[in-house]
Amino acid sequence: MKKLLTIIFSLTISLCFSQTKEQLIDSIIKVNRVESDCIGIGCMVSPQYTRFQKLKKKLSEKELIELSKHENPTIRTYASKELIQSGKGNILELLSTELQKNEKVETFEGCIMDVEPISSIIYHEYWNKIRLEASRKINGNNYEQDLAMQKAVATDFTMEKLDSVIIYSEKDVDWLIYDRVFENRKHKDSYLPRIEELAFKKNNSYAFDYLKKYYPSEYSEKLKKYLTTDFPKAKFQTENEIFYLHSYIETLLESNNEEFKKIAISKLRTEEIWKKRKGWFNTTLKKHGIEL
Repeated sequence: MKKLLTIIFSLTISLCFSQTKEQLIDSIIKVNRVESDCIGIGCMVSPQYTRFQKLKKKLSEKELIELSKHENPTIRTYASKELIQSGKGNILELLSTELQKNEKVETFEGCIMDVEPISSIIYHEYWNKIRLEASRKINGNNYEQDLAMQKAVATDFTMEKLDSVIIYSEKDVDWLIYDRVFENRKHKDSYLPRIEELAFKKNNSYAFDYLKKYYPSEYSEKLKKYLTTDFPKAKFQTENEIFYLHSYIETLLESNNEEFKKIAISKLRTEEIWKKRKGWFNTTLKKHGIEL
């Protein structure tokens, strides 16, 4: 009888824990937003963040991995971030999966509420992690810490593999990830055909700037041809492409080349998409003494 009561008690406790996990998961899904440990003007710890902290303490590694595959994007994001921070997750698999899903999630960090691609959150979770780890090992000044962080992203093997996944992805990857990828390091020469495709066929300004930075003489003619012949005819329609367009406009205006300046002005006069971020573009134009 005593043994039976012990078994019943154990099952009851187990059930309670299971229900508690489900209750926390349901509560997180109800809010359906990824919040940090510092939100609002007072930098308060978010109740949503606290819920996940409670939840993760009740999860096994296997359960956490399962939650990183959950249908709800908020749960999936929280679980993926935890796997990355704890060093337990397969970051390449997490990133590749989210690139395929191509979903966004609402976020709240500091005073900023936004809607971000989950793939970008995962990429930056690891990118920031290795940078902070490198910075904490340096007792020197900010300059030395910056150098350590740059070296970390340039030499980290996993980071290099993540960048490769991004470069070869056929999905519409968030512009900020491309910005990181092409700033992190000089990539293998074997990547050049794909980077050329991104720059000259996909109108990716970050790939273009990469070629201009690392292969200025080798790609001189192709870069010029793109700006004078292909860019004027290129279509910029998505949110990502607004950032590409702005980058190309800056490149043309900063060249101090009158022909390039005319190309930039003509492009903006024939495009409408940039007016979604009119203030940003007008600030750039004003810096160069141009009004449209």
